[in-house]
Amino acid sequence: MTPETVAFEISPLAFWTIMAGGVIVLGLALEQLYTFFGLVERARELGGEVGKALFHGDLQAARSACERSTSPVADIFIAALNKLNRPGQSIHKAAERERQRFGLWMKRRLWALGTVGALAPFVGLFGTVLGIIRSFKDIAASGAGGFSVVAEGVSQALIATAGGIIVAILAVALYNYFQTQGNRATVEVKLVVDEFLEQLQAAAGGRPLDGSDGVISASSLPATPPPSAAPLATER
Repeated sequence: MTPETVAFEISPLAFWTIMAGGVIVLGLALEQLYTFFGLVERARELGGEVGKALFHGDLQAARSACERSTSPVADIFIAALNKLNRPGQSIHKAAERERQRFGLWMKRRLWALGTVGALAPFVGLFGTVLGIIRSFKDIAASGAGGFSVVAEGVSQALIATAGGIIVAILAVALYNYFQTQGNRATVEVKLVVDEFLEQLQAAAGGRPLDGSDGVISASSLPATPPPSAAPLATER
């Protein structure tokens, strides 16, 4: 097989590589849509439910709400609650570490979208160059020019170029969209976590949660005040 024949076979391969990149982009977009769907709303709902439990000093109810929840933010709350009975360990730092992991998990596919968006034009350009080479090869083989001679090579070049541009535009647009959604979700989750830590600190009687003043145990949390009993009627 001559090098020219190999080049002619690579040109369609470049086109199908671009099409495969388009399929990957669509698959990643669907996966990211599933990740972001209802994420902020579920985080807010969990924050409200846990906040009510902490307002009444019920740590067990707060933990149970986190364990039942399907929100990824529940892992952040549980990481903070797990530090309540551990001397010298910061609840704030535990929550922040888990929140950083959540941010990495949420944007774990964006690198692939960015990579496809950056490489697709170059793959299209590669197919374009091979299509032009084929056009000149056909001219040399026929000994004459004309549209009928170069039509097939030019067609491959234009198709490869158009495919690379379309896939790149789609990938970059989706990357920017999901990057914006990820930044918004990160801020929303941070607000929910900060509110949770404030409620936990208030339930602990205003003690700092950085581990500097010893352990904040479940026994130190105020119990729910019992309802006041009605005064007994005095005997006449």
